[in-house]
Amino acid sequence: MKTVYISIISHHQEDMIIENFTNFATQVGDYKVVLCFIDNTGAKSLESFAKKNNNMYFYDGITRGFGANHNKAFELCSPSSDDIFIVCNPDIIIDPQQLGAMVISFSLDTADMGNVKCYYDKEKSVLSPVDRYFPCFLNFVFSIVLGKRYHYGSNEENPSPEWISGEFILFRPNAYRKLGGFDEDYFMYVEDVDLSYRARKLGLKISHDPRYYIIHETQMASRSITSKSFQMHLQSVFKFLWKNKRFCFINIKK
Repeated sequence: MKTVYISIISHHQEDMIIENFTNFATQVGDYKVVLCFIDNTGAKSLESFAKKNNNMYFYDGITRGFGANHNKAFELCSPSSDDIFIVCNPDIIIDPQQLGAMVISFSLDTADMGNVKCYYDKEKSVLSPVDRYFPCFLNFVFSIVLGKRYHYGSNEENPSPEWISGEFILFRPNAYRKLGGFDEDYFMYVEDVDLSYRARKLGLKISHDPRYYIIHETQMASRSITSKSFQMHLQSVFKFLWKNKRFCFINIKK
């Protein structure tokens, strides 16, 4: 049977994960569903939860960054070319019917990686930006400090944005392997922009399916300029610009 592997990372988020993934779907269509928990803190409650529900659990005492954790999950899952690998934040809520529909749709598509609509609240009143373009230096500055994203367009149903958020991404395993997964030089933040940038350079297809949705109750910790998260975000910004030789000033989209 083909399998959907969903990679979920925990940094002291075991309670949230247990709440969001209790009684989660074990099969959608022709696909078996396996949750893969990579734990950075060794929470016994998460380990017990995973074993009780026949899911994967991994903890080795090493604290990894976002990309390295998902790369470890991919390594452990070792999906075949017919499987689907999903990167998913721990604060994501997925309706079982939505999961089944998006998996079937993605399996029939020609995309190498893709996402769906993401709402920031359970009332589905705040939509995560979809029409995303690769940022330059000032785009990052304005986004982090002022919350103004000039590199985002207004097409909420753009079927092929330049980059998609790492909060939730569906991958064809062969595409993930071709990319070498996430760049582990990024500990946290911007690794999704980098991954999409490299995917575009390799000619991989990135898609957005506006017919389906998830809910992401995000905390936006990196928005406070006094936070450690902000500092990590800024470091990742310079890393992305340097690695990909994006020495442009600003990218403004309408």
